[in-house]
Amino acid sequence: MEKTSLKLSEFLQLDGELNGVVNQQTGEVVSKGLISEIKKLTTKYWLTDLAKKVAVEKESVEKFKNELIQKHGEADSSGNISIPLYINEVANEEGVIVSRELNPKFVEFQNEFGALLEEEREIEHKEFKIEEFESVELSDDNEASYNVFFKLIKVGE
Repeated sequence: MEKTSLKLSEFLQLDGELNGVVNQQTGEVVSKGLISEIKKLTTKYWLTDLAKKVAVEKESVEKFKNELIQKHGEADSSGNISIPLYINEVANEEGVIVSRELNPKFVEFQNEFGALLEEEREIEHKEFKIEEFESVELSDDNEASYNVFFKLIKVGE
């Protein structure tokens, strides 16, 4: 097994590279993910194993993010907590916003969350070799980029 150190932001990106990305608002598949492109069972197994480990880190980032939202956010009348980007918005008679201030609580949230995403964690994974992916052909409409996953691949001389 190999060990690779990645920033938490890279764990989030790697999750999308492996599992694909879906637009949360429309449900449209943005990219299918590398796992769906693989046909060889053993390679798919090891990629799925990697995806499970990545999911653990992703879950911890989401938990921390939610805690920060609770810490810096404000509840609305329905009990939903959010951190508005702007405060003290003033609109004219037509409803056009003429002045507003950046919310200092949003800035604090952004700074704390950004610092978390820069933290590094080590992930243990199978040693992937470039030859295992020779048969993978990405479709022309696949906009996926595998920059983080490429860090996990050994390339021979």
